[in-house]
Amino acid sequence: MARLGMLIDLNRCVGCHGCSVACQAEWELLPEQHFTRVHRYEVGSFPKVRGGVVLTQCMHCDDPPCSKVCPTGATQKRPDGLVIVDEKKCIGCRYCESACPYGARSFNRERSIVQKCYFCYHRTDKGKKPACVETCMAGARFFGDLEDPGSEINKLIRARKAIRIAGTGLAYVPPRNWPMDRSLLPPDFKEPGTVRVWQDLVRPAGKAAMGLAAAAVVTSLLINTFNKGGGHRAGKED
Repeated sequence: MARLGMLIDLNRCVGCHGCSVACQAEWELLPEQHFTRVHRYEVGSFPKVRGGVVLTQCMHCDDPPCSKVCPTGATQKRPDGLVIVDEKKCIGCRYCESACPYGARSFNRERSIVQKCYFCYHRTDKGKKPACVETCMAGARFFGDLEDPGSEINKLIRARKAIRIAGTGLAYVPPRNWPMDRSLLPPDFKEPGTVRVWQDLVRPAGKAAMGLAAAAVVTSLLINTFNKGGGHRAGKED
């Protein structure tokens, strides 16, 4: 089975925000929503200061914590590695936002749902490239099968000595010609503690509360039915 992912070459990226704008247009996002974020940084000290950009987005984790905390099953991981959201099932509880270790989720206040980068599955399923990849004028983004040694993206990862972010579907080519602090890149995947809190405390408590609520509803219906039945019999006796 393919493991789809993305390679971002930070040597080529010019920080034009073209990918971010293309993503907004493709998904009709609100002005404040960004599936792709452009971060600028500086390294060194005066007078030897150099700057660059790092692009971040949903990392399409191998074991996505967002899907574990979703109470409706709206967030799911596909067999090909893409983590997607069924927006019809999303209730806007925003648990997934707190569970995401990369802060990659975006709340749509008008639709009251949480969204994220989907690797444009509606395009890639048809053999097209994600909007950000197709738009990048510098050729800094590549999309493909990370499990296929012969794929273009895998060849580029090897040739350009890219860093694969462990536990995710992204890899980065760090900038050359100056020391690159590894901490400037997204860290390797680590499940946040909020997931365990959700699984061990919040979800069981929620299920218990739902059970009590359901029991209360059933009890109320039975009482109402009994009262109506009793009143009907009393009418006949009169």
